[in-house]
Amino acid sequence: MKKILLVFATVWITVSGFAQKTADIGIWGGTSTYFGDMSDAPQFQTFNLNFGAYFRYNFNARVGLRAMFLTGTVAQDGKIEGMPWTFDKSVQDLSVQIEINYLRYILGEKRTPFSSYLTLGLGVDYFKYNMDPALIALFNPEHNKGTDIIEDEPVIAPTIPFGIGFKYNIGRRLGVGVEYQARKIFSDKLDDLDDPLAHLNPAGEEITYTSGVHNNDWSGYLGLHITYMIYMGKSVCPVYDKKKK
Repeated sequence: MKKILLVFATVWITVSGFAQKTADIGIWGGTSTYFGDMSDAPQFQTFNLNFGAYFRYNFNARVGLRAMFLTGTVAQDGKIEGMPWTFDKSVQDLSVQIEINYLRYILGEKRTPFSSYLTLGLGVDYFKYNMDPALIALFNPEHNKGTDIIEDEPVIAPTIPFGIGFKYNIGRRLGVGVEYQARKIFSDKLDDLDDPLAHLNPAGEEITYTSGVHNNDWSGYLGLHITYMIYMGKSVCPVYDKKKK
């Protein structure tokens, strides 16, 4: 965590002295995938519709700050301990991310028409959790989940989002791009399998394998985005611009 904060502080100090500041809005559409406790779960086997929007403030041609909201379906078919398992649920994702361009990039500028980029930030996911102890008992008879069925329990889970992408200008104020983002979710309930192999041993002691920090649930988003510049900012400092040509 200290290293992450140090990176953010360094980026903030670096960008504070540079022009040119601009602001964009955008829409995003694509599909989601899942990584977790399930096995034999092919990625992108089905199209799970997700869409959203974002606001991005660009400190300069290299660094921006993006606030993003995504909503849609996360679903998967697979197996847990050899038994078929499936889940299908709506997930809302809110994040704030630093966006770092590999090349200088300003939307609409002919001299900076495209760039690949990296993102990293903090976020939160909202979804519902369902659990049937009878189903858990099929592969873990000594489970520690009790006997009560849980239906539509709301879960708000912190996340660490990060990703890669490529963006390209198609007009003075318009750009398009493609990106993949992953989410480390600090909850093990996305797939309705919350520490599924946890159990009570013969001595009555509870054996667990995951925690809020150490668990198996990740999500990913692959999609396209369209960006529109809403604030062009002040003119670039001539000296700074000349150095960067």
